[in-house]
Amino acid sequence: MSTIFKGRDRKTRGLVAIKIHKPEARKTVERLESRHRDFTEGQITCAFDHPNVIKCLDHGNLAGNDYVVMEYLEGVTLASLMSGKSRRLNGKRLSYLHQAASGLAHVHAKRFVHHDFCAKNLFVTNEDRVKLIDFGLALPLLDLPVVRSRVGTAEILAPELLRCEPCDHRIDIFAWGVVAYELFAGQWPFESPEHHQVLNKILNVHPVSLDRRAPDLPQEVAHLVMRCLEKDPDQRLSSMNTAVGVLGRHLNTSA
Repeated sequence: MSTIFKGRDRKTRGLVAIKIHKPEARKTVERLESRHRDFTEGQITCAFDHPNVIKCLDHGNLAGNDYVVMEYLEGVTLASLMSGKSRRLNGKRLSYLHQAASGLAHVHAKRFVHHDFCAKNLFVTNEDRVKLIDFGLALPLLDLPVVRSRVGTAEILAPELLRCEPCDHRIDIFAWGVVAYELFAGQWPFESPEHHQVLNKILNVHPVSLDRRAPDLPQEVAHLVMRCLEKDPDQRLSSMNTAVGVLGRHLNTSA
């Protein structure tokens, strides 16, 4: 969707990250914006002020291309840590998920839906601070559920998105549950070698209970994750603040 440059602020001399949308990718973003309100990624990112959300320093348009200047982060994505089964995850999974939940709760409180919450959009700094990044597909959270575009990472798309039904912030909560399940269980809740089978499982198959996949995990946490994976959004966890509270009670657990 974009190109990221490493730059230096001429005033502060500090390092920054400069994100510029690729011209061919603007069509997807413009289609999303035209269906709702015309917010740019920079305008959305600048709405947030939270330690677990990437900080926007400036934004604008240059030669017809939107750009966003953000804080420069050093580290790796959570997806990289998970794919490599990094030892760095040991004893920190609950902390990472708690931080991710806190950041996502802030996004929802500011009345936005991330729309592409996944492990590759969770950046883990060298100081173990988790930052929610990439608001290129984010949209305003409207008063009533609306039909959203079926874009984003396929494996974390909520059932109502796949069915082209009205949806709201609970698509992010479902996605958080998918990430949490994989982080604790070591596998996707809807894992399948064929892409179309993954989507079919999201729609029709209930995943194996997490307390069976990760028996050492506190039962309250396992049940929380499974609530996030409910196919019916009305049965799903309704607020990430609840997840923040549950995980906060178990941060001393070695998970």
